[in-house]
Amino acid sequence: MKKRLGIITITALVVIAAVYLFLSKIYVVPVLMYHSIDHNDLMTKLSVSPESFVRQMGFLHSRRYNIVGLDKVASYISKKEKAPPKTLAITFDDGYYNNYQYAYPVLKKYNIPATIFVIVDKIGEPGYVGWKELKEMSDSGVITIGSHTVSHKWLPSLGSDRLKDELERSKRIIEEKLGKEVDFLCYPIGAVNDRVERAAKDAGYYCAVGTNPRRFAPDDIFAIKRIKISRTSNSMFVFWIETSGYYTWIKEQRDE
Repeated sequence: MKKRLGIITITALVVIAAVYLFLSKIYVVPVLMYHSIDHNDLMTKLSVSPESFVRQMGFLHSRRYNIVGLDKVASYISKKEKAPPKTLAITFDDGYYNNYQYAYPVLKKYNIPATIFVIVDKIGEPGYVGWKELKEMSDSGVITIGSHTVSHKWLPSLGSDRLKDELERSKRIIEEKLGKEVDFLCYPIGAVNDRVERAAKDAGYYCAVGTNPRRFAPDDIFAIKRIKISRTSNSMFVFWIETSGYYTWIKEQRDE
C-alpha cells in the first residue's frame, strides 16, 4: 500500500512539474489593445463601452495586477526575464477624443499607466484628441504618447523614402510638441515585415507593437503582440482569460 501511494505521489509531482514547465513556456505578458471607448460597441469590435472599461480597470485594480509600461514589457522580453505574476500593459490605437474623455479619468483614478498611439495627421480633427489634451495626459505621468505614424498607411506597401518619412516625421513632431522622447511605435493595421521592422529600428524607436504580428515570436520587441479588447470582453470571465498571460498561445492554437 505504501509503495502504491509512493508511486501515485511521484506521478502526481511529475505531472504538476510538467504542467508548470509548460505554462511557464507559453506565458506571455498580455498587452491589451483598445481603440474607441464609446457607446458604439454593438456596432463595431473596435469599441468598448465606458461602463465596460470602468469595470475592467476596476477588476485589474482590485486584483492587484502589476500594470507596467511598454518599456518594461520590452525589457522583460529582451533580457529574457520572468515577469511578476499578473503583469500586463495597456495600449490605445488612433488617438480618439473619447480616450481622453472616458478612459483617461479612470486610468488617472487608479494610477494605471497606458500608452496612446496617435496618428499625427488626425490630431485635432473632429473625433480625435488635440495637442492640448495630449500634453495634459503626457504630463500626468499616467499616459505615454506613442507614434501611429503620420497618416496611418499600410507600411509594407510604401517605398523606402515614404516609409522613412512616416516613421521619423511622426516621431519628431510628437517629440517637439510634447517635449518628450517618443520610444514606442504601433504599426497601422498591424502591418509589418522585416523591412518595416528595420526601418522602425533605424528611426530610433525602442520597441513596436502590432495587432497580431506574425507567428508567435516571444523574443522580438519590434513585433510585440497584443490582445484586442472588444465587446466580448464585457464578460469579466472572458476578460480574466484575456489577461491571464496564456490567451496569446490559446488564440494561436485556435487560429491555426
